[in-house]
Amino acid sequence: MKVLTKLEENVLLVILKLRDNAYIVTIKTTLEKYLEKNISFGALYLSLNRLMRDGYLRTEIGEATSQQGGRAKKYYRINKEGVLKLNEIHSLQQKMWKGFHQLSDEILERG
Repeated sequence: MKVLTKLEENVLLVILKLRDNAYIVTIKTTLEKYLEKNISFGALYLSLNRLMRDGYLRTEIGEATSQQGGRAKKYYRINKEGVLKLNEIHSLQQKMWKGFHQLSDEILERG
């Protein structure tokens, strides 16, 4: 099982949520909104490149726009492998969190 960093996992989730609007700026701002912290473009590009290398993402080039100074936007798309990886992570986390409330309540009651 390939292990993803928490940032890579969150990047996949954000790209999934953004659908057809997932380009570097919207990915960054959405991540920062959810995580409530700044994400550097460098860290984001590293995560995106690793996710593409590992086969979880693909890219598409959009139309050139005046907002981009005549350059086209690069859109990121999650593919089947990316969705399967998120399902795998979600299932594992559910198993790991099972019984958490009972166990934590026991510790909290003991003081």
